[in-house]
Amino acid sequence: MTANRDTLTTAYPKTVKLKDHRSVVIRPLAQDDFDRLHASFLALPEEDRIFLRHDVRDPELVREWTRNLDFERCIPLMALDGNEIVGNGRLYMMTHGWMQHVGLIRLITAGTHRHAGLGALILRELVALAEERNLEKLQAQVIEDSVAAIKLCQAVGFETAAILKDMVKDQTGRKRNLAIMVSDVANLSRIMEDWIHDSMQPAYRVPGAGC
Repeated sequence: MTANRDTLTTAYPKTVKLKDHRSVVIRPLAQDDFDRLHASFLALPEEDRIFLRHDVRDPELVREWTRNLDFERCIPLMALDGNEIVGNGRLYMMTHGWMQHVGLIRLITAGTHRHAGLGALILRELVALAEERNLEKLQAQVIEDSVAAIKLCQAVGFETAAILKDMVKDQTGRKRNLAIMVSDVANLSRIMEDWIHDSMQPAYRVPGAGC
């Protein structure tokens, strides 16, 4: 855990610019982020929250996430506009077993910062972290009705490996189809660099370059 913490401390925080020229800071989640993180979840519209894996309105759940940070198993990245969390990306990793080469990603962005490239920038950071940890594949599990999330994944190189019928229940209890989307990390990294370069210049400031 120490090596990963040291790497994250060296690499972050990073300041990046969105397509609309707003600046956000990307950094790992910290234990004192509870209030900010919970507030960001409460600000999500209901139509977004129903598609999430957990009931993020539950303060005890969010408190557990901020209290029990384990960067060997999960790297949570936050995007902040001032003091407000406007994006939340996570890279989950297996520490043993036959899927140690596969990472799982999750991503949420605030409605106020969509269509400006924030999701893609957070995803780019997660892909870079996956490369650093020698992961070979990334997986995203997305409810099939979440059209925007599906389109973002497809735009940056994910392919749908399977659709699992009625596999999950949303926060209202309704059964939904789960799309399993997969990409090779090396291929995803190359496609994302080209996609971000083409779609976000000149606003995008390359992370690590004088940040």
